[in-house]
Amino acid sequence: MIEANAISLAFGARTLLDNVSFQLADRGRLCLAGSNGAGKSTLFSILIGELGCDSGKVIRSGGLRMGMLRQHAEFPEDATAYSAALMAFEDVMGKAARLETLHHAMGERDLTDSEMHDLDALQDALIRDGYYTAEAETRSVLHGLGFKRDQQDKLLSELSGGWKMRVALAQLLLRKPDCLLLDEPTNHLDLESIMWLEGYLRNYPGSMLLICHDRRFVDNVCEGVLDLRMGKLDLYSLPYEKYEEERAMRVLQQQKSASKAQDEIERLNKFIDRFKAKASKATLAKSAVKKRDRIEVVEVEQEGPSMRLRFPTLDYAGSVAWKAEDLAKRYGEKTIFNDGAFTILPGDKVALVGPNGAGKTTLMRLLVGEIKPEAGEVSRGSSLKAGYYAQYVEPDELEKATPILDLLRADFPLAGDNAARAALGAMMFSGDDAKKKFGVLSGGERARVRLARLLLAPGNALVLDEPTNHLDVRSKDLLLDALADYPGTVVFVSHDRDFTEQLATRVLRVDGGTITEYPGDYVYYLSKVEDDLRREALEEKGGEKKGGKSSGKSAAAAEPARDARDEKKDAEKAKRQREKREGEVVARIESLEARSLAIDADLCLPAVFSDPASLRRLTEEKKAGATELEALYNELESLENASKQAAA
Repeated sequence: MIEANAISLAFGARTLLDNVSFQLADRGRLCLAGSNGAGKSTLFSILIGELGCDSGKVIRSGGLRMGMLRQHAEFPEDATAYSAALMAFEDVMGKAARLETLHHAMGERDLTDSEMHDLDALQDALIRDGYYTAEAETRSVLHGLGFKRDQQDKLLSELSGGWKMRVALAQLLLRKPDCLLLDEPTNHLDLESIMWLEGYLRNYPGSMLLICHDRRFVDNVCEGVLDLRMGKLDLYSLPYEKYEEERAMRVLQQQKSASKAQDEIERLNKFIDRFKAKASKATLAKSAVKKRDRIEVVEVEQEGPSMRLRFPTLDYAGSVAWKAEDLAKRYGEKTIFNDGAFTILPGDKVALVGPNGAGKTTLMRLLVGEIKPEAGEVSRGSSLKAGYYAQYVEPDELEKATPILDLLRADFPLAGDNAARAALGAMMFSGDDAKKKFGVLSGGERARVRLARLLLAPGNALVLDEPTNHLDVRSKDLLLDALADYPGTVVFVSHDRDFTEQLATRVLRVDGGTITEYPGDYVYYLSKVEDDLRREALEEKGGEKKGGKSSGKSAAAAEPARDARDEKKDAEKAKRQREKREGEVVARIESLEARSLAIDADLCLPAVFSDPASLRRLTEEKKAGATELEALYNELESLENASKQAAA
């Protein structure tokens, strides 16, 4: 358990935290909510002991191991994604080296009693700490976070900042601290990885405090919300949407109470002014003064400044915004997609979906003309003018040292100084804030500067690559409203499901070298994907039931003959998918079985069976693991049967 007790912190005249208190219980899961700049990351630093406070204290349970996901990660220069993630087990690797030394010594001489004791203790520790499954577990977690096997063995120097953050997250999860502090863990994840992380965190045996602006993710992994606002902290044991409703009602009540109190003060002031000079009424006037002074005016929670977003537009006269035919793009020997074809109409709000690395950013760069295809073409409407919000790239040293106003002046020299200042003002950079250097800004502030660029270039289309990253919930809602009202065409990538559901009118999926059009909104797309999966499962089940030679003729009569090469290609693809999944299942089984052995060892420790909370936690974890193991063994059996049937 961790407890913050009356924490206060001020920077100059600004009070960031004012007598903040809360408890995070064993296996507790809370979201720390509040606008950018409210002090959430600062509170994290205080909780983990990296930053002191002006008053108050943090109380941690004895031996509590804490781990925090940082927004910037550093690794050895020669590290690969796999070796960096495996560093989570460096302590147990040291124990393994010590055990190897003892084994070597045992072959040359008799060990002392102390060495024999160490040998037994080290062997138990390696089992308990997951040494024998460390490699498989590391591969499994990296896979869950979106790393294909070849990517896992790439040097980190070849990966983008977003992928490095995934490695940092993998390393933290593999360390298995008792308390996780996660600062925007979903920022660099695709939808598949976000859903994997949700499942992982739901089964995580420790406690967790989360900063996240994805409402659905919060609801799926947390049990309540800590609202940090104006230096005060309030707990709402509610889902995120209900918390927002409750807080809005609370603010409304504060406004009513403050208005009522102010009306009473004004009434008493008029009474005092009227009768204070009259001797016969002096006593009444003094009594009214005392009554007025006792009135407490409730402080109304303020939202603070917000973005003022309204994208400038140009008229568009064409019938098509973009049209792609026979589109192909490759990088070296790697094919991103082949034979891509789609049409985007004026006014469409198109969501690009698909796993990271599938080619969504590549497709966006083709749309705005940054790169050229190897084959086919993307034609643009004759009067189309698109603004581009590119995927975030870490700025160079010159950009970091440049004031943000100067950055906008350099990018848009014809816009003028007043227009640049107005754009920054709309993004909450007013006065001297416009002179801030880009390098000192937070992730959310940098995102707002990049949005400001779009306000200086009127157009009739917007191409937005992850515009919701780093934005707080309020800013995200304002962006959503502005894009929904925007009359032009919008093509966007966002892994925030609520944002995508509310904005998208059409979907393009980029995956497996193909581009697939879905003519409905995001809910329609999800339903179609679900239907496809259900149909594939029924077809596979039907094939298993029919089997043999008797079904061959009826199938041939019912369906057109397929090209033999296509059938072979499909069979090979299905085989690769089964083998890949078998590897994942086996790795997870090994990990769970090793953890089960470690739990059994822990349950024998006096410190554990005398502690009801630890005993309950380990028992629940073992039960959950057993349930998952049963499901995995059933899945493994099904995969093996499918492989045998395919080979027959």
